[in-house]
Amino acid sequence: MEKVAVISVDSFSAKLSIVKVEDGNYFAITDSEKEELKLLLEPDSDMFWKKSQIDATIKALKNLRKICELYEVDKVIAVASFNENQKPKNMHSFFDEVFNLCGFRFEILSDEEKNNYIYNAIINSFDVPKGVICHIDQENTRIVVYNRRSILNQTTLGFGPLTLADAYDLNEQNKEADLKEMANKVREELAKVVWIEPMEEDYGLIGSGALFEDIATMAKRYRKYPLDLVNNYNLDVADIASVYEQIKSASIDKTKKIKGVGEKRADVFVASMIIAMCVSEKFAGDKFVISNRGVEHGILFKEEISACQEKPISDVLGYSIIGQSHFFDAPNDKHNEQVYNLSLLLFKQLRVLHKLPRGYTRILRLAAYMHDCGERIGHIGHAKNGFSVLLGSEIYGVTHRELVLAGFALALHTGDSIPMSEFIKYRDLITEEDINAVKKLGIIIRLAESFDRVKNNVIVDINCDVLGDSVIMKTIAVGDNAYEIEKASECSKDFEKNFGKKIEIL
Repeated sequence: MEKVAVISVDSFSAKLSIVKVEDGNYFAITDSEKEELKLLLEPDSDMFWKKSQIDATIKALKNLRKICELYEVDKVIAVASFNENQKPKNMHSFFDEVFNLCGFRFEILSDEEKNNYIYNAIINSFDVPKGVICHIDQENTRIVVYNRRSILNQTTLGFGPLTLADAYDLNEQNKEADLKEMANKVREELAKVVWIEPMEEDYGLIGSGALFEDIATMAKRYRKYPLDLVNNYNLDVADIASVYEQIKSASIDKTKKIKGVGEKRADVFVASMIIAMCVSEKFAGDKFVISNRGVEHGILFKEEISACQEKPISDVLGYSIIGQSHFFDAPNDKHNEQVYNLSLLLFKQLRVLHKLPRGYTRILRLAAYMHDCGERIGHIGHAKNGFSVLLGSEIYGVTHRELVLAGFALALHTGDSIPMSEFIKYRDLITEEDINAVKKLGIIIRLAESFDRVKNNVIVDINCDVLGDSVIMKTIAVGDNAYEIEKASECSKDFEKNFGKKIEIL
């Protein structure tokens, strides 16, 4: 297990991630820190960072060094990125001084390199094979178009919410005219990029960056969304417009702060929404899928994970859940895989009874692999605890609906019941059909776990015959499986209740 520190610096902050990397296959961020910086060039600076800025930045980096030493990291990856008009004449001498005082050797990223890292972060954590990435940071708007896991086009537009907000007063007297002019300015800049055109229907629009996360947070509050999750949230452009109308109706001068989104300046927040709406308009998209995977994730995928060296990960969900199993439940790796394999086998052979569409196999896969994740809290009540653990896990490649349904399925896999009031909390995400489905999936996982009760993979196959009012399950084993049959038979009452058939296990 290698311990890696990733540090990224820009004009506004220095971010540190402490990461465990297992054999070049999987990584997990175990700690993080952020130090605010003020490295914007001042008007009277003559293109030099001032001593006060340099001293404050070195102090912040020394603090990050202490955290690296705490974890005894084996390797430090340090990158920095600045706008061309914000690169001072003393930038290289400053980073030489950083190396001498802090031991960090920084690489200065070009716009293209930063865009590539953002793309790597998203393509390896999202199940969107064709897409348009719009990454909004304070001073830039980055757009990357990809197809078949290859970048087709990319550009970095020289404006962001901060630069737009600073260009307009947005006081009450001129607010409407300034906002209209700001939107027209964004449209004009987008129009200059000849390859930007409406997306084909099978493309997805992905919103990336902290400002998109802030927009999504406000939109979720507006909709009373039941999950406290931003990553993979479907942000409707109509909801952006609704939040925009609410915010702009109040005072949005440069002293006004927006609570709940990091105390952002109101004018910067409004400008970020204008950019998002103009981009969606240009690409003819009606929603963004939000990603909170940043440059540090892209660096880790590209530099540390061997599977990403030549091409992106193809099975994002499978990669993610196997990685979770390795990091948090390593002794049960084979058991988790066996429970999934037996669950899928039962799902297929019982299709005539459950009549569930194939799409539920993704939910089954996640719930089966993670069926005992609640053990991270404790054994007692681990199935129900697993619901919260699963929602809090950084699982790639699943929608919020799939995550919730998998959580319910694993919460039901020990035979406990869930009151309808719990399902109702998520009525905006799930249907009555989904509720019936997860009850059946819970039974399937319970049977599969019983068939591997002593975690020795003794049962290698199961044949199910549906005969009249019963199901005969014949197990094929490589050893004594009497105990597994006994445990699986304890599921008979719940199986009959949910599938309408008795079971006999041989």
